[in-house]
Amino acid sequence: MNQETIYAVVDLETTGTNIKEGDRIIQFGCALIQNGKIIQTISQDVNPLRDVPTKIQHLTHITADQLELAPIFEDLAPTLVELLSGTVFVAHNINFDLPFLNGELERVGQPPLDLPGIDTVELAQIVLPEAPSYRLQDLTQLLAIEHDNPHQADSDALVTAKLFLKLMARLKNLPLVTLERLSALGAGLLRQTGDFFTAVAEQMHAQSRPLPNDLLIRENIALRKPAEESFEIYPGSNFAADYPVEEADKKRLLKPHLKWRKAQAAMMDMIHDNFESEAPEPLLIEAATGLGKTIGYLLPYSYRMTPEHKLVVATSTTLLQDQILTQARPLLEKLVGRQINAEIVKSPRHYLDLHRFELSLRLPHKNRMVRLLQMKILVWLTQTTTGDLDELNLTSYQTPFFNNVQHRGLTSLQPQAPFYQDDFLRRLHKRQQQAELLVTNHAYLAEHANDHQTWGARPYLVLDEAQNMIFNVQKIAQQDWSLSRWQLWSQKGLQYTDPEQANNNLARLFPKKSPQARSLRLVHKNLTKLGRTISDLETYLTTAFELPQPEAHQAFSERYLNPDEVVQFVTACHNQFDQLNRQLLTIQDHFLALRYWLEQRLEQYTEGDLGIWQSFENEINLLLADVEAYQRFEQLFIATKPQEQHALMIQMTQPKQPSQLPQFKLQWQLLSAGPQMQQILAHFEPVTLTGATLAVNGHFDYLKRELGFTEAQPLATKKLRSPFRFKQQARFFIAEDGPSQKNLAPNEYHHAVAEQLLTLLVGNPHQALVLFNSNQALEQVYYALGRAGLSLDREILAQGITGSAEKITKRFMLGHDSILLATSSFIAGVDFPESALELVVLVQLPFDAPNALQTRIRYAQLSAQGINPFKAEALPKATIKLRQAFGRLIRTPNDRGVFICLDPRLLSTQYGQQMRRALPTSLPQKAASVKIIRELTDLFWLNSH
Repeated sequence: MNQETIYAVVDLETTGTNIKEGDRIIQFGCALIQNGKIIQTISQDVNPLRDVPTKIQHLTHITADQLELAPIFEDLAPTLVELLSGTVFVAHNINFDLPFLNGELERVGQPPLDLPGIDTVELAQIVLPEAPSYRLQDLTQLLAIEHDNPHQADSDALVTAKLFLKLMARLKNLPLVTLERLSALGAGLLRQTGDFFTAVAEQMHAQSRPLPNDLLIRENIALRKPAEESFEIYPGSNFAADYPVEEADKKRLLKPHLKWRKAQAAMMDMIHDNFESEAPEPLLIEAATGLGKTIGYLLPYSYRMTPEHKLVVATSTTLLQDQILTQARPLLEKLVGRQINAEIVKSPRHYLDLHRFELSLRLPHKNRMVRLLQMKILVWLTQTTTGDLDELNLTSYQTPFFNNVQHRGLTSLQPQAPFYQDDFLRRLHKRQQQAELLVTNHAYLAEHANDHQTWGARPYLVLDEAQNMIFNVQKIAQQDWSLSRWQLWSQKGLQYTDPEQANNNLARLFPKKSPQARSLRLVHKNLTKLGRTISDLETYLTTAFELPQPEAHQAFSERYLNPDEVVQFVTACHNQFDQLNRQLLTIQDHFLALRYWLEQRLEQYTEGDLGIWQSFENEINLLLADVEAYQRFEQLFIATKPQEQHALMIQMTQPKQPSQLPQFKLQWQLLSAGPQMQQILAHFEPVTLTGATLAVNGHFDYLKRELGFTEAQPLATKKLRSPFRFKQQARFFIAEDGPSQKNLAPNEYHHAVAEQLLTLLVGNPHQALVLFNSNQALEQVYYALGRAGLSLDREILAQGITGSAEKITKRFMLGHDSILLATSSFIAGVDFPESALELVVLVQLPFDAPNALQTRIRYAQLSAQGINPFKAEALPKATIKLRQAFGRLIRTPNDRGVFICLDPRLLSTQYGQQMRRALPTSLPQKAASVKIIRELTDLFWLNSH
């Protein structure tokens, strides 16, 4: 490939995806590129001599009448072969277009095209590492490429050609050292995409351009230099040192940027007055959606917070963390007239360890996806100043590759290491020390509340969406330790350290009778001991506690241990736990010593030797990464007397084969978050607890109890109403004919839900969020909607299937008529204003699963105290979640939207009536059949325009 190469950028429209089942091309589009310019475009309709599915006609806007007059493919084939011969074939998803075209050629007696090919999807994944989506229409929007007629071959081919040229230009602007690295890694990419990187690297090598001033080279990796940082606060012209106490002063401060909201001002005053008093107390403020809650608490604290006395804001998700820093902070700076030094705080594993990444480049990787990720990260490193892996918008980070390159924390750094000065976490920690505002998430705060090195001494604290903090604390405490998984990892590790295993034995990597050979023997010895210790624990669990037989539809049985049985277990197995600690410590110390020795001598080893080490390292890393779960178990149940607020359960999975052994897992859960919440809050100044949905039926009793507040403790509360006009802005519909999960088999229920969603969504152009109670229901309905053809008409995003919560959130924000299927985690913590979300469908009332261990034990605990668990726990919790779900819909005064509940219990039960009364009183509610609801929804939108 060179400057004179002709690139043929091709797009096909077809009747379907399977040529063997009779699908045919209905439109061919091509744009030819040479010397960096589009030199010719070709578009041709093709008569498929068969019916074109209505869905395809609707998607492509290609009609049957239009195709009837077009030539058949057999007549066009020679011309297409002549056109494409000698070119490089380029397509967006080349493994569809090129094989389909070759299949059509072979069908009519032509030889298949033997052309080098480039995939622009893979090219974009590398060159645009932070793009939230690599669909053609999303990339054209990202790069401001005009795309008038998506899903038409001529238009798609032309915009793909323009995309290819933009990607080529960006590739040429990369530093030469990065291009050379990309060239070396590109061999595993689709078709000849890797050769394209090599061709560009050779072309740019001849030009020999200087390195841009904003980049530096370290260990043959180009890194973006950090921006010059100044932590000095430079007041602006409107800066005032004191909080605006008088209403007139607040209006002057807010009016240029914000609409005056009396409730927001009341929130500000309540926080300010509290800390002006001699004895500040915790505040519990329900600030309804639309009130301006975030500025409502940030502004009064901005007059108090300093780098020495920080404000910590904890939100329910990392996505909301980013929104505070990127949206709320700039607005706050305009209001107060000064710079606000703010930083994010989250787990070190969100950040790239440069040393470990550079090491991964020196190890052999045959896996294509690993090479693609390495290439993607190399380009990203020329752009990022944070090293935050979340910027890559990947579907999952749960892979051995990321486990190896994620940061282990500041204590893992070596001052003499090449990347020490450039380390992203070190830079972040320095900024955190200088910051006056730290924004974290509930989960991180719950586990690191006593990290005074980060937070400082007794900082201020705001818990935003405070009700979710309770759920997050309980979720964090819901952990498991799989004894059988450890047994498996130890057995796999032994395959590499066993002297009898000639092919995979690591002994040949280290000199005989050396300290390294001794370390390897000790790793082998302790992996063997570890396996025996785990077997001893499993034997005890089997003999000491009678486990019930699994139910017919389950592969496992489970047994809850009461506190006395937990004491019996940890006392009887005390020696085994001591042995585990010694064995793990020995394995870890000697494994790290071996790895450090090997890293200094990589060039001495063959690719095969390094491949064996890499496989061994993956297994040991999995074991060591899981040690945290065991340490948590040890902390809760061994080091201290077992606490009654924690439940411990044994789960045993029956073997599928008689020769196999049962698999054991220990699971534990926090039954009540209250005591732990109070321990967390004790590290801070009196907390401000806020959120849009904290009260149940007008009072805070449920939340106060869950947060651990007693009647004797001071706690000031306030409810601030929403400024929204729900009568004009929204409609709330309840399906009278909604499917009843109680009366249907699971597959029947999922089918019924899918059918009702099709009634509501087909031909409905408004962005929709569909909320489920379970992952299983979400998955089954997602595939049912796909089989019904809805995915041809609209993009369907599904949590855990098409991407992580963060990724699909960003993709949904880019959409125009997308459908997002999500679980209860999307009930709060997401903000889709105006047309980004105009329809919410709640499939089931958001009650906790009654059969879940935590729910069963918690309910039993309340019942033993003479408390009705449904009234005291289940109903208040579900009511808050219903209010939160509705709160996703109307986020600004300009929003319009429809909320539909498919669960008939909201109509037919007394508790359903009670839940409905918790919704805004001005919200119009109506019950009807799903068919009528669709008609009423269309009428609402007709009258809204």
